[in-house]
Amino acid sequence: METHDHIPDFLMAYFHGEANEEQKKLAIEWLKSPENDKVFQQLRKIDSMTADLNLLQQFDLKDGKQQVLKKYRNRKAFAISVWIQRIAAVLFIPVLLGGIWYYVQQNELRKELKVLMVTQEIVTQPGTKTHLFLPDSTEVWLNAASSLKFPSVFVGNERRIALDGEAIFKVFKNKKKPFIVSTASMDVEAVGTEFNVSAYSGDLKFSTTLAEGKVKITDRVKSEEVMFLDPGAQLNYDKKNKTYQAETVRVQDVIAWRDGVLIFNETPFYEVAAKLGRWFNADIQINDQSIANHRFTGKFTSESLDQVMELLTLTTPIAYSSSKRKILDNQNFSKQEIKIWKNPNVKINEKIK
Repeated sequence: METHDHIPDFLMAYFHGEANEEQKKLAIEWLKSPENDKVFQQLRKIDSMTADLNLLQQFDLKDGKQQVLKKYRNRKAFAISVWIQRIAAVLFIPVLLGGIWYYVQQNELRKELKVLMVTQEIVTQPGTKTHLFLPDSTEVWLNAASSLKFPSVFVGNERRIALDGEAIFKVFKNKKKPFIVSTASMDVEAVGTEFNVSAYSGDLKFSTTLAEGKVKITDRVKSEEVMFLDPGAQLNYDKKNKTYQAETVRVQDVIAWRDGVLIFNETPFYEVAAKLGRWFNADIQINDQSIANHRFTGKFTSESLDQVMELLTLTTPIAYSSSKRKILDNQNFSKQEIKIWKNPNVKINEKIK
C-alpha cells in the first residue's frame, strides 16, 4: 500500500479510540505498511511517556509532608524528627528515581519527536489541485501551482505552516495552540476557523477571506500592523504600494474554486489571466497594458481553455492568439501559449452583462 506523507486524521481518531467504522477500516489498511506501523508505535510510546509525566507532576511532596506533620504533631519532637527522617528517606528514593526517570524519559521523548518531526511539502502543479488533512486534523484544499510546508507533528505552543499559493483551511479547534499560516507577506492566525488565503509569490496582491470564526493578520515586515477579520470580510494587500483594503465579499464565490468553479467579480484582467494560466496550466501573456486593469465579471465551470478564451472575446475588449501544445523530448506536453491584446473594435469600458 502507498505510504502517506503525513499522519492522517483517521489514524489519530483510531489512536484515541474515537474512530467510526470507516475510519477503523482506513487505519487498519494504513497500518499494513511497516513504515506506517513504526510511526504508530512511536506515537504510542510518546503518548505513554506523556501520561506518565503528567502523573508524576500530580505528586505533591510538600503537601504530603505537611499532612504527615499535622497528623503526628502531638508526638514527642524527637520521635517525630526521627520518624520524619525515615519517611523522608523512604520518599527520597522514589523521588530521586523519579527525577532520573524524568530526565531519561525527556531525552527519549526528544529522540522520538526528532524522528517524527519531519517537514512535509505538498506541491500542486498548474492545472491541478488537492485535498488533504494536516497532522492536527485541519482540512486543507490546495489550489493549482501552490506549495504547502508543515511538520509531521505539531509541537510547542502553535501550529505553524508555510504557504506559497492559494488554499482553503478548515482549522481543527485548539484554543491553546493557535494555527498560523505563514506567507511571504503576512501571518494569518486562527483557532477554529474556515478561511481562504491567496499568497502566490509572483502575484501583486495578497488576500485573506474569512468564511467563519475569526482571524488575526500580522504584517511580517511591520509587526505592529495587526488586523482582525470577521466572517464575510476580505483583506487585500497591495505588495507594490504596500497598502491594505478591507471589504465585504461573497465568500462562496471566493472559495468556489474548491468545487471546480472559477468566479470573477469586477476582477482586474491581469488577475484573470494569472488565475486562468494556473487553472489550465497555460502561459497567458497580456501584451497590451491598456487592458490589464479592465474589470471582468464572469463564471466558468466545465469549459476548456479555448472555450473560455472565445467567451472572453465576446464579453471583453480583447483579441488573442493561441499556440498548440507540443510533445516534448521527455514525452510531456508543453504549455499552451496565449497572447492577449486590445481589440480596437470594442470599447474599453464595455463590461460583461
